[in-house]
Amino acid sequence: MDWMQLTLNTSKQQADFVSEVLMGLDSVSVTFSDTNDDAIFEPKVGETPLWQNVTITALFGVDTDQDYVKDTLKRICSINEASFALLKDRVWEDECKKDFHAMQFGKRLWICPSWENSAHLPSDAVVIDMNPGLAFGTGTHQTTDLCLQYLDENPPVGQRVIDYGSGTGVLAIAAVKLGANQAVCVDNDPQAVIATQNNIANNQVESQISVLHTDDEGQLVKANLLIANILAQPLVGLCVHFSTLLESGGQLVLSGILYDQVEMILAAYGEYFSALKVTQKDDWCRVNGIRK
Repeated sequence: MDWMQLTLNTSKQQADFVSEVLMGLDSVSVTFSDTNDDAIFEPKVGETPLWQNVTITALFGVDTDQDYVKDTLKRICSINEASFALLKDRVWEDECKKDFHAMQFGKRLWICPSWENSAHLPSDAVVIDMNPGLAFGTGTHQTTDLCLQYLDENPPVGQRVIDYGSGTGVLAIAAVKLGANQAVCVDNDPQAVIATQNNIANNQVESQISVLHTDDEGQLVKANLLIANILAQPLVGLCVHFSTLLESGGQLVLSGILYDQVEMILAAYGEYFSALKVTQKDDWCRVNGIRK
């Protein structure tokens, strides 16, 4: 089905009101995006922040009275500039495939989507079969990249691994394919648990990786390596908990940390972990250390 897509710019203060008006005009969907590329990385719990300048896109049926919609927006919301464009129907799964190809991390580690033949990869490549889905973590973001780079540089051969906040389970799968004996994925999102289970099956590592919701993490045993790609504020709150999940001398890898949050992480984890090291990629950082 084809659609008419309306695009307009408004302010943070007016965005919700404009959205309500658009829904009243029979829009089937309304999307907010940042007009000026001012990213919001880590909102506070319970908040749904917006940018100062918001671009709104709304979908309407192709037979919508465009002049009526524009006139209503001008009269009620004082919006004088709004434009419609035809959005042709496409097979959106195929559109996604165009933008997701095999990616290399470090020397040997590769993530390859199922629709791409991995025969062209190097003979020593360690290949993870991973498709993008609803859960976070396909390797495209800097935070996941930093964790995968660590695993490639420090293969966890023979180790027990916890992937805390596992998303798609990509880090646990990478750890096992790089030599870990066992891995446990932990997440508080049921969708992430499902995505992880599917990806584990696709990679044929069910015998080595288990998946737990955070409600069931009392089943965890101490690990040699714990990886947590979350965000800085939750990581601070989990510091003591993580210290109990790692054996003495175990390795800790934290990601999802903005550069200006590093000192906060170092201050929290310095009591329980030594040899803390910071690695940066763009605005994001990884912190790794050793359990005292």
